[in-house]
Amino acid sequence: MTAKTSRQSLHALPVVPVLQEQLDSDNLQKIMHTLRHFHLGNPTAAKQLHPLTDDYLPALLSAYRDASQLRYDYPLYLCPVDATDAAQSVPVEQLIKPLSEFLQQSIESFAPASDSAKVLKDNLPWIERFLGEASNKVEGPIIIKELIIESCQKLSSHLQLEDENQQRFQADIEKFIESLAEGGMLLAYGRFPALHLLMHLIRNKVMPQLTLFKNELQQTIQHLQILLEVDDTKQDEANSSNSLKANISSNQFFNTDSLSKVVKKQSKGSVAMSDSRRQRIEDSLQVLKKFKEKETLVHIIHANYSLGEVLKESPCFATEHHEDPCLRSMQVFDQEAQELARVFAAARMAKLEIKNIYDENIHDPWFDNFNWEAFSKQELILVPSVIVVESADRLADECMVSLSHLLNSGRPVNIIARVQAHNNPGSDGNKDPFENYRTELGYFAISHRQAVVSQSSAARPQHLLAHLNTALNATRTSLHLINIGIREEQDELDLNAWLVAGAALEGRAHPFFSVDPGAGDCAAERVDFSGNPQADKDWPVQKFSFQNEAGVVSDIELDFTFADYALLIPRLNHHFALIPIECETDDLLEVADYLLLSADQLDNFIPYIWAVNKQNELYRLVVSSALIHACRDRLNFWHTLQEMAGVRSRYIENAEIRIHADAEMEVAKQVAQAKAEFDAELERVKTETAAEVMSRLTDMLLGMDLSTGSVRPSVAAPVPSITQETVAAEVDKEASADAEVVEQEQESFEDPWIDSPLCTTCNDCTDMNPLMFVYNDSNQAYIADLSAGTYKQMIEAAEICPSNCIHPGKPWDDSEADLDDLLERAQPYN
Repeated sequence: MTAKTSRQSLHALPVVPVLQEQLDSDNLQKIMHTLRHFHLGNPTAAKQLHPLTDDYLPALLSAYRDASQLRYDYPLYLCPVDATDAAQSVPVEQLIKPLSEFLQQSIESFAPASDSAKVLKDNLPWIERFLGEASNKVEGPIIIKELIIESCQKLSSHLQLEDENQQRFQADIEKFIESLAEGGMLLAYGRFPALHLLMHLIRNKVMPQLTLFKNELQQTIQHLQILLEVDDTKQDEANSSNSLKANISSNQFFNTDSLSKVVKKQSKGSVAMSDSRRQRIEDSLQVLKKFKEKETLVHIIHANYSLGEVLKESPCFATEHHEDPCLRSMQVFDQEAQELARVFAAARMAKLEIKNIYDENIHDPWFDNFNWEAFSKQELILVPSVIVVESADRLADECMVSLSHLLNSGRPVNIIARVQAHNNPGSDGNKDPFENYRTELGYFAISHRQAVVSQSSAARPQHLLAHLNTALNATRTSLHLINIGIREEQDELDLNAWLVAGAALEGRAHPFFSVDPGAGDCAAERVDFSGNPQADKDWPVQKFSFQNEAGVVSDIELDFTFADYALLIPRLNHHFALIPIECETDDLLEVADYLLLSADQLDNFIPYIWAVNKQNELYRLVVSSALIHACRDRLNFWHTLQEMAGVRSRYIENAEIRIHADAEMEVAKQVAQAKAEFDAELERVKTETAAEVMSRLTDMLLGMDLSTGSVRPSVAAPVPSITQETVAAEVDKEASADAEVVEQEQESFEDPWIDSPLCTTCNDCTDMNPLMFVYNDSNQAYIADLSAGTYKQMIEAAEICPSNCIHPGKPWDDSEADLDDLLERAQPYN
């Protein structure tokens, strides 16, 4: 959640109720038996448990119970649109601002110093609260300047400042009001915030473009008139005596007959335009002169009668009720486009004629078939926008065929579908929404391939506005699935709709995504997955603080699941039941952990969520199996979106496994090759050493006296006695000496080592012992100092290493305990 609340004091933290008495095994078994029956859907089990009242909130939302303490983006300041500025429209990110940000920037524009306009700055929260309360009474944007003037007047009366302070304060108010731009609007979080934001965006995008088009049209008309005037001077009729007489009027000093002959003579060599070209120019000029700006900027077609009342005072916006808005929208767009096709065709013809490059053989057939499909993006933007406002339930039911036709048509119609994130679109509203798998309208729309599809929420206005802008720029059929958080039911909680919409995003009930087919041919270019909290996880995880009856504070991490979101919807309360505080057993499992169990483990546990009541007491609520199936269904769709966005793709994970496997095979191959080379070298050394020893033995034998069997005396040195044992010992000694280096190399394979190129920088080993394990310049681990750690730590690091690149080797300290067990654990990694 991005809302702001006052910092919680210690006593405001949820409290675990005091445990009155411990249950014996028999009573505990009875309660668990009842809880298990409730979880499995036995309707009689709920009567045996404590009733669940409407005041329970998910534990992570307990701090937002008091809506008056919430400060969030709404009301929004809508920046005014300057229709006379044809150069460019206001950047999308600057079109809206939170009211608090707008007020602060407005005052700092004339009072930047910290000690200037201090009274006004200190009372900005008062003005903001007044404006918020006033805007909440109105559905749709209202002029902000009048409200600010009223708020400042009431603030002045409220403060009752002394004369000098009052004068300074009044002067600051006047500067404040002067700094406000004309046309600025204030929008509260009402029933149709997404529609109002889209209308504001269309104004900003279309009106400057319309001004630019009209300016270009005037220039084109002037150029065409000049062409005709020049051609008139080349026509014989224009140079005739009668024509000259009419132009010169009754001047007696001119002989028009003689003048006609002179003009014709001087005009000789100039070629007049053909009749067909002149006719095209005259026709185009007539069409362009008749063009008038459309009074209607946007057509809004809906099946909700109350929408007409909401928009009745909106200028340039026309509303129409129709039983099938998708079908009607295509008809309205075609009518508007057909009218403008003549204007756009005339403007294009005129440009070709001005450049004198119109070719009848090429251009006549093209203009004969000119329609909206040949419009440029700029021309499509000038066609009055058509917006369909529908409910997701109708789109998934009786309007699905017409929705599909519209999505495939390519017409730049924007469809705003109002979504209740807990419902199953198209299902019977009187039945439980969890009876069937959920219909995902966004996934259905994506199958049409060439339509822009976005799923967003008015609770995140900047995200929503960016997606709406993408759709308008794409000039394609666009479906916007908008969740505004209105629960329809009224209950004791009376929760802020913004909070409910934000919870739908957090609980994966209404995840954000956008698909723009015009952005590219691959998903990496088309899909936008921004705005989702902790998008790489199954559920967002947040810290939750609570205290016991003694005031001892504890912190735990909680997952915000779809079950937590469902607790906010009163009609779904029957899927929860209160777990007695004295029921302490390992058979109770949080929903997020329960969903990770294998099928054969599910029957051993009962899922629950944490909740807080209005007494600020923390309880566990058992969750029905139907809601668990819904959680699993939402999680499955979430995984689909993750894979589509490349966040957690099984294809990528499998590729990483293959890369690691190939790398390990290459390392094993290199090790085997090195070992084979070593064995060959060792055998060579032994052979050469044996040959050298035999050579020496031969020399010694040649020096003996064969007649007596004694060794001939030698002056140089006495010859020792030779036996078979001494010869063998000499051979082994020489072989061992010559192979000493090779054997040392063999021993090196028993030293611990890390295959650094395979390291994934997971931090597991460096967190365990940062002195023994260190990263190199490439952020890949190597062994820095064996003496800084133990052989046991080396093995533990190898066991948790995700890439299996740590090889423990043999112990380097023979005095370390449990070496036999450690050597056995190390064997798989050497």
